[in-house]
Amino acid sequence: MLLGAHETVLRSAYAVLDKGSHDGERRRPGVLYLTTERLVFEAPASRGVVRDLLQGRDQELLVDLALGAVRNVGVREGRFANPRLVVDAEGRRAAFDVLEPQAWSFALAEARRAAELRQDRPSPAPAVLEPRTVVKLRCRYCGSLGDEVHRRCTSCGAPL
Repeated sequence: MLLGAHETVLRSAYAVLDKGSHDGERRRPGVLYLTTERLVFEAPASRGVVRDLLQGRDQELLVDLALGAVRNVGVREGRFANPRLVVDAEGRRAAFDVLEPQAWSFALAEARRAAELRQDRPSPAPAVLEPRTVVKLRCRYCGSLGDEVHRRCTSCGAPL
């Protein structure tokens, strides 16, 4: 997974994307990432011997949602199945079988809130540092050096 310039990973875990949540109809194991800007699910593109030959380097990006596109996040409790993290986005729903789905739900809601605050807040103007020359003056009474901006010597207190 490639990250943007100011994007950091907040949380990642092994997860299984439920069938019907994507184009294929089978469950897909992979890794779920929550970053400061998006929710990403990557799965190996191949399985078994082919994946072993490629040493797991071939990844397929199945879900890539910007946090602004996420409309609703919740946990679906099944009667016989494990609880699942359910993410609703614009015209799309994804359900993930992940450990601690409630914690993922809270983390995703907090990341969405932080992303909205970053968008609302204007970016600060870059600070411009100007070079400044510092002139040192020698005290006529004690001989120590002091800055010209000080009116008195820092050692003896005499006027400079």
